[in-house]
Amino acid sequence: MTSDEPGDNKSEQIAADIRDAIRRGKLQRGVLYSARELGERFGASRTPVREALLRLADLGLVKIERNRGARVLGPDGRGVVELCSLRVLLEPPAARMATAVMTSRDDETLAAELQIMRERPDAGPEYFAADERLHDHILRASGNLRLAKFVGELRQTLALDGRLSVPRYQPVETALRDHSDIVEALRRRDGPGAEYAMRKHLLRSADLLVANTSEDNRGLVAEWRRWVEVTSPTGEHVPS
Repeated sequence: MTSDEPGDNKSEQIAADIRDAIRRGKLQRGVLYSARELGERFGASRTPVREALLRLADLGLVKIERNRGARVLGPDGRGVVELCSLRVLLEPPAARMATAVMTSRDDETLAAELQIMRERPDAGPEYFAADERLHDHILRASGNLRLAKFVGELRQTLALDGRLSVPRYQPVETALRDHSDIVEALRRRDGPGAEYAMRKHLLRSADLLVANTSEDNRGLVAEWRRWVEVTSPTGEHVPS
């Protein structure tokens, strides 16, 4: 973290609490909540609540309505495309960067998280917690803590509606193979290989998420494919 200001920490915690309340259905989609109401609910003054809402608005979770509060937004196919695009833009080069500075301790941490995932083939909460920690550790190993924090928020936003491609749209075995390829490339300190493995994994998962966002999503799929072409190096195989 680059800032330890109490206000920053408070607003971050409130943002996390609001995300969790949306996920659990305690804050309803489409409902307008005032900063005062949210402050009373989460035990905070209006200033950190407003800062938290601005963070969540940037992530597409709420819409700020001037002098009224924030409205919780519902499922948004375009938002899925935007969030997946951001991950593909950011995580593969971070994986490549990580290979230049990783240590044997990082290898051990990633191997341990991967083992947890292998031992939880039911793709339950522990599987996804280990998955999240694995990705977060790679980002932090790259040395860019702001990036790790930002991508963590993207992942949480994607997961709010249960938009998890495993096991709904792809077998656990496929995801595990992708993660194994990523960890192995990192262990070898193979920068291009780690970047490729991460991109392949993210593209595979995002393809499924975008394709299953809504019944009439041909425009969204076409937009996503354009992002895929832009973010994939010339000549690199792009998962279909």
